[in-house]
Amino acid sequence: FVQAEDGIRDKLVTGVQTCALPILREKNKTLVTMKNNPMSFRAAALLVCMISVLATSSTAHAILPDQLANLLKKKGIPSSSVSILIKEAGASMPLVSHLADTPRNPASTMKLLTTIAALDLLGPSYQWETKTYLSGTLKAGTLKGDLVLKGSGDPWFVIERFWKLLKNLQAQGLKRIDGDLVVDDHLFDQSAIDTQTLDGRIFRAYNTPPSAALINFSATRIVIRPALNRLTVRAEPPASTLQIKNKVRVLPGACNGRNGGITLDVTAHSNRTEVTVGGQYPPTCGEIVLVRSVLPHHQYIYGVFRHLWEEMGGSLTGTFRTGTAAPGDTEFLNFPSVPLGQIVTYINKFSNNVMSRNLLLTLAAEHNGASVKPEQGVAVVQRWLNTQGLKLGALNMVNGAGLSRHARLTARGLADLLEHAHYSTFASEFKASLPLAGYDGSARRYFRDVATKGKLRLKTGRLKHVRAIAGFAETPDNKTWIVVILQNHSSTKLTPDYSVHEGVIDWLYSQR
Repeated sequence: FVQAEDGIRDKLVTGVQTCALPILREKNKTLVTMKNNPMSFRAAALLVCMISVLATSSTAHAILPDQLANLLKKKGIPSSSVSILIKEAGASMPLVSHLADTPRNPASTMKLLTTIAALDLLGPSYQWETKTYLSGTLKAGTLKGDLVLKGSGDPWFVIERFWKLLKNLQAQGLKRIDGDLVVDDHLFDQSAIDTQTLDGRIFRAYNTPPSAALINFSATRIVIRPALNRLTVRAEPPASTLQIKNKVRVLPGACNGRNGGITLDVTAHSNRTEVTVGGQYPPTCGEIVLVRSVLPHHQYIYGVFRHLWEEMGGSLTGTFRTGTAAPGDTEFLNFPSVPLGQIVTYINKFSNNVMSRNLLLTLAAEHNGASVKPEQGVAVVQRWLNTQGLKLGALNMVNGAGLSRHARLTARGLADLLEHAHYSTFASEFKASLPLAGYDGSARRYFRDVATKGKLRLKTGRLKHVRAIAGFAETPDNKTWIVVILQNHSSTKLTPDYSVHEGVIDWLYSQR
């Protein structure tokens, strides 16, 4: 009891009292024998009660090992700012449980909950369907009317797949559109989606809000490349609504790592956007690529559509607007997405925020129909947790991506979730989606020297003042360990730094 972590001692005392009070009221004085020592019935029963409470409490031996306490002290991190839970899958007691019930911001490790629930509720073969409708008459390759593009929330509608959809449209006989492109993204209630950013960087791709008609994450690659004595700037994918102005000045001399200094000035108009690329840059640094969301969402879809469509030899006489297919419109093409199992891998490996937010809204749409809100997706996940018997204390999903200052989860809740996933029907699909520490995804630069290749699968989470990891560690004795470390403290750096987490993982492997 004395060594139990803060807050746990009271729970243990309460548990023993609940169990013991009826025994203490028992009048039976019969003696029982334990190893030849006489003991009253009440004393024996009380001892059994205390052992039972301790055995069923997963926090009874929640002492932070000296090596880990010293690690935190050396890094200047208060032990009160870190939650750690390490346990062998299937074991009743954890190896380490430090402040495991303290609610903390989990950052992107929240994506684990979204993806586990989606795999179980939808299945790994689930696919989204982007549909097109003809609002008019198609004759001899010409549509006299509008083309309606209806989004279903496909999170991985990247430029290559969008190009393929357009090729399929032309292969089915549509060449010329004598009307507008109508974008139907009404499956998600855009007015209910939070578009505020945590860092004020509104053009960063990781801040892209979700959409039922999400094309290429609404992202543009601005490529700056040295060419002879000047610098060229181009946009990928090109969009008819995007105008790039190259004002970058050549910075003479050696690179010396000076690959910054590029500025973007974005001016959006109703039907086009101007981006002035300025600053200075040394050609000796080679090519640099900035991935930004500089175009308004619908303007992006239309601009990319028009550029690709005309490049393929098609024509579009009108412009773009939002709307829906009318009852008499003809469904022309149904374009399925890649399977959910593949989507989950993209989300977890690369910690894609907008994909995870789209996935949460998809869960809402599957249960609530059109014009869904993020909180409806959260409700679906909570109902799923209840059916699975999982109680994630202090859970606050917000948007399902962990991209929030208000998201909360406990280390114990996350560990229980991972243990559920370990034994679930789709365990192989889920585990394969996690980054291989030291080798790929968001964990490729970390934990390189602490585990055998492929034996450490960890989802990372990073925000200002937040560093988190959660996943599975396989040790040489063929045991699978569930590892969760949530660090919330101002000492965390703005640059990626998981040195505390690496130290804990290194300690785990040294124990085996």
